Amino acid sequence: MTNYELEKLTKGIAAEIIRKATEDERFLDILVPPRILNLEEASAYTKLPKNTLYAKVSSIPHMKKGKRLLFSERSLYRWMMKGGKV
Repeated sequence: MTNYELEKLTKGIAAEIIRKATEDERFLDILVPPRILNLEEASAYTKLPKNTLYAKVSSIPHMKKGKRLLFSERSLYRWMMKGGKV
C-alpha cells in the first residue's frame, strides 16, 4: 500500500468516525471526553475570542454557575460540527 493510499484510507476512516459522532452519542463519548470548560478554555477550544463567546452566549450551548459561564466540551463540539457560528 502506498503512502497516498494509506493517507486516503485514514482520512476516510476519520471522516466516518466524525460523521457517526454527530449522529450517535456513543461515538461522541469516544471522541470527546466529558469535560466542563470555563470561558477561557471554551475560547481556546472554539478558537473564538472570549468577548465573542460572552457577547453571543445566547446562541452557544452553555450553563451558568453564579456569574460564571461554563460550557460542556461535548456540547461545543456538537455545536461546531453542526456549523455553529456566532
